[in-house]
Amino acid sequence: MPVSDIFIARQPIFDRHDVVTAYEILFRSSELNRFEALDQNLASGQSLERTVMGFGFEQLVGDKTAFVNLTRDLLVAEAFTLLPAGRAVIEVLETIAPDPAVLAACTRARDLGYRIALDDFVARPELEPLLALADIVKIDWRDPAGASPEAIDRLRSPGRTILAEKIETPDERRRAEAAGCDLFQGYFFCRPEMLRRKAPSPSRTNHLRLLREVGQQDIDFARVERLIREEVAFSVRLLRYLNSAGFGWRFQVETIQHALRLLGVRELRKWVSAVATVGLAEGKPAELVATALIRARLAELLAEPTGLPRADLDLFLSGLLSVMDVVMDEPLDRLLESMAVNHAVRTGLLGHEPPFGPVLDLVVAQERGDWPRMERLAGEMGTAPARVQEAYRSATAWTRTLLEAA
Repeated sequence: MPVSDIFIARQPIFDRHDVVTAYEILFRSSELNRFEALDQNLASGQSLERTVMGFGFEQLVGDKTAFVNLTRDLLVAEAFTLLPAGRAVIEVLETIAPDPAVLAACTRARDLGYRIALDDFVARPELEPLLALADIVKIDWRDPAGASPEAIDRLRSPGRTILAEKIETPDERRRAEAAGCDLFQGYFFCRPEMLRRKAPSPSRTNHLRLLREVGQQDIDFARVERLIREEVAFSVRLLRYLNSAGFGWRFQVETIQHALRLLGVRELRKWVSAVATVGLAEGKPAELVATALIRARLAELLAEPTGLPRADLDLFLSGLLSVMDVVMDEPLDRLLESMAVNHAVRTGLLGHEPPFGPVLDLVVAQERGDWPRMERLAGEMGTAPARVQEAYRSATAWTRTLLEAA
C-alpha cells in the first residue's frame, strides 16, 4: 500500500459533564500499521495535511478542539502552524525525548496559541522540563505507574489539565474523576449501564412508535403523519429540516403532508431514525447521538461496496440500533423484539452474523481507528480501505448537517 493511503478517524474527549470538548485525530501511515523509519515524517506530514485539506478540519471536529500527534522532526519544523492556533492541541508522544530542540518547539507552539499535551505520561526526572510546558497531561488509566492516586496528585498544578485515557466503563469514568482527572477518553459512553428499568416517558414512547412505524415494509403515511402531529417537536424539526438551505427548494414547505410527500419513503426513514435517536438520547452525552448517526450513515454507504446494494436501508437501521441499548439502558435483544426488526438485522446486531454483522464490525473498526481489523474486514468483503475512509468522511459531514437541522 503506498504511503499516501492514510486513514483518519476521531475519538471523543469528554469533560466532567460528559460533554465532548475535543477529538483526538487518529491516523495510520503504513501498511504495517506503524510508522516506518524511512517515511515517518512524510507520512505524518501527509496525515497533518489530510486533516486540514483532505477531510477538512471543521468537518472532522466541528467547533471542538483537535488533539494531533506529530513526529519529533515535524514538531521541531513547526508543522503545527498548518493547524488553527487556539483550536489545536499538539500531542508529544512518550517516545519523544525532551531535547533542547523539542523544548524550544513546544515553547514556540505555546507562544503562538497552541496547547501542549504529553501522551501516556509517567513521571521521570528527565521529563520535568517538558512537564513544565504541558497544558494537558494524558495518563493511561490501565497503567498503575501513571494512574495511581499518588501519581495523579503529583501532576496537579494550576492551569494544568489531567486527561485519563482508555476509560472503558462508566465505573472507570467515575473513579478517574474521583482521582482528580478533568478529561476522559475512551469508549465508556458506548457501554450500557443498567441501573433500573424505567417506564419511558410519553415523548420517548412516541419516538419509539415512530421508529417502529417507519420500519414497516409498507409505510402507512397517514399513520406517520398522525404520529408526527402528536409530537410538536417532530413537526417543527421536520419543517425546519426540509426548509434548510441543503434542499434548495424554491418554495416554503408549510404542511406535514407536503413534507412527507417531498421526502419519500427512503429519506423519511432516515430522517425519522435520526430525530427519534436525538429524542431518545435525551440526558445522554451528545456524542452518543453523533456516533449512532455516523454508524448508520456509514453502514448505509458501505452497502454497495460490500456487495449489499439493496440492503442500504437495513444497514442504516442496523448502524443506528447498534448503540440503542446504551441510549435506552435496556438490553438490545429486548429492544429488537419490541421493534420487530427483520431476522438479518437482528442476527447481525446480536450475533455479528452475515450479511449485516461483518459490515457493522467494519463500521466499528473504522470508528475506533483499529486499522488492521478495518483493512482485513474490508478485504474480506471485497472493498478498498480507502473507500471506507471516503464513506466515513461523507457520513461525518452528513451527520453534522442533520444535527444542525434537528
